[in-house]
Amino acid sequence: MAAVLVANPHSIHMPSPTVGGLEAKKRTKSAPSKATAVTRGRRERPCDACRKRKSKCVINEEQKTCAACGVHGQECTFVEDPQPRKRRIEGEAKDAEALKRRSVASPAVSVPEVPVHEPEFDRPQLSLKVETEISTNVLRESSNRQFRHYGTHIGPTSEVEPILMDLAATTGTIPQNGTYRRADGRTSFLANPIATESVPVQQSVLPRTLDRLIGTHGMPLIRLYLNNIHPNFPIIQSEFFSDHKTGRRTNLDPALLAAVYSVTIPWLLHENSGAASQLPDSSQVDDIALRLFGDSLCRPTLSTVQAGLLLMQRPNFDSKTLNTQLVGITHELGLHLDCSSWMSSVAEKGLRKRLAWALYMQDKWCSLIHGRPSIIFQNNWAVRDLVDEDFDMSCGMTESSISVLELERGRALIQQMVKLTEILSTVLDTFFTLQAMQEIDDAGQGGTRLILERAKPVQICLKDWFAKLPPNLKIDTAVNGRPSSIGYLHLAYFATEITLHRCIIRSLEASNGDPYLAHICRSAAKTRLISAMDFVNRLRPEHLNSFWYFPSKVDFALIGTFGILLLATAPCQEEADFYQTRLSEYRWTLGVSSKTIGFLSFAIDSLDSSLSLLANIPRKPSISEIVTRIDSLSNSQSASSPKDEQMIDAPPMHLGHLPRTETGGLLSNVSGLASPSTSTSSGSTTYEAYVEAFPNQSIRSLSKQS
Repeated sequence: MAAVLVANPHSIHMPSPTVGGLEAKKRTKSAPSKATAVTRGRRERPCDACRKRKSKCVINEEQKTCAACGVHGQECTFVEDPQPRKRRIEGEAKDAEALKRRSVASPAVSVPEVPVHEPEFDRPQLSLKVETEISTNVLRESSNRQFRHYGTHIGPTSEVEPILMDLAATTGTIPQNGTYRRADGRTSFLANPIATESVPVQQSVLPRTLDRLIGTHGMPLIRLYLNNIHPNFPIIQSEFFSDHKTGRRTNLDPALLAAVYSVTIPWLLHENSGAASQLPDSSQVDDIALRLFGDSLCRPTLSTVQAGLLLMQRPNFDSKTLNTQLVGITHELGLHLDCSSWMSSVAEKGLRKRLAWALYMQDKWCSLIHGRPSIIFQNNWAVRDLVDEDFDMSCGMTESSISVLELERGRALIQQMVKLTEILSTVLDTFFTLQAMQEIDDAGQGGTRLILERAKPVQICLKDWFAKLPPNLKIDTAVNGRPSSIGYLHLAYFATEITLHRCIIRSLEASNGDPYLAHICRSAAKTRLISAMDFVNRLRPEHLNSFWYFPSKVDFALIGTFGILLLATAPCQEEADFYQTRLSEYRWTLGVSSKTIGFLSFAIDSLDSSLSLLANIPRKPSISEIVTRIDSLSNSQSASSPKDEQMIDAPPMHLGHLPRTETGGLLSNVSGLASPSTSTSSGSTTYEAYVEAFPNQSIRSLSKQS
């Protein structure tokens, strides 16, 4: 026996008296007797689950359950009476009819101006019942076919006490609308149905407007989505595509369908560039998608999360706001929890894990590109790592031309992107939280050394991650003319490296410390910049014409920003000229590639804007001028400074023992590493030279442990 909690989340009447925060209202409804429970044969009526889904109920010969219940692994019952039809409120019916007439009368499809209703966020009223059997499919209220229900995770500190719910199992209270259950020993959910009369008018009007706007392009858009986005960002289950193909539109969440159309329209425009006037207006589709997504936020389901994740991929959307909303939904639906022990199907567990890690990646990369604190914390994240069994390798195979190899590459792509994002999270937590930055500031001139101590383990993780990339994710892997999204993975790797080195270069300016240490750090930073720019030069049309993860627009700009940082902090004019040349080449590359990837114009504008800030910076001294100044200062100090009695036996403090050129100038690679102003090598420069040159015990021990 289990306690079941029921909710009526849209009640607007005055609340009835409550006891202990729980609704005390009682409604009695006797169970149907055997004589009246079933008035039609099993072959003549749909089962309870199919009636709720409004789908066809097919029972094959010699089978006890219908095909749908067999697929979903749930009990096939015929005990519930048909639900009474819900009549629309008279005022809302008139509004909808007026909007329909206005949109039909317009010669062009337009998005209707629908009155926006403030969502009700009050805690739903509760009642209890006793269940003798709990369906293994209780949590599927948030799946594609059950988008008319939304689930709520009951937190451990809310006013709803799970133990009280268990104790109430003996009361026999009759259910009203929703159900309460424990997913495991400490996880509880409240599943609430969405009443038809509570759905805003625009949720019934906008889907019809979307259908008229898309017209006959629905199936081509789904095909393009499956070919270009789904293999590299597998966040939608196979039932969505099969329902769309077979015309079961009532099973599709309008917000998710609109988001799929919105994110895929650029490929449709590219494929039919000669007939752009006959294609749907992308701005109108975006507007409808945002409205439907906004309406679903107060009743979130997994479909709401999927729609939000897809809208995040649109380069013209505000990802900061969307991220905040979606992370809140993550906690509402319990996606941050470990679902491995839940009584759910393997397919749903895999979907929840894929969505959870997609949200984790979104939050961390939003934190990077917007410079905002991350919302997801590791100590409140219990999702297990993705494994191969979490992916549906048959999804979309019959509706598109994608191959198994492409699906396998997409699976590996997501898994590696998750691992890289975890390293990025370590970088953000170690160097860019308020506490971490304050600790670096408090270290004063030792700030750079502190950063290098903390950076060593992160660099080792990045090096190991890159070395262990599967062969099918190497940037030079042949793609046979098919779009390949591995470019965004490598770009994200360089963005992570650059983020780490930006912190180091900034500390050099603040510490104004050892020039040898500065040379080591700047050499490593210069190597990373060249490698990133060379990567952009190697991108082929197969990479450019593929799906790019949403932070890629800013990641391209970060490469230019890092180059300008090195240009602005260059100690000599020769080094500044080197970076100026490389930045000019990088801008030219972006300009050529922007004809294929429109969002690269953002990186170009960012580069131009940052360079304009250096327009009035005075010319830096040349290397020869710096050497002359150092020699002059050294000679004057040795001639005028009195010798300390304790330093009588010390070697002379001048630069005569350092290697020089044939003309007598000081060599620029005293440290054994090539100067950033003269080297063209893009090899791997590490901080081993720093560890050997400066016998700091803490750094040495950290290096040995790593």
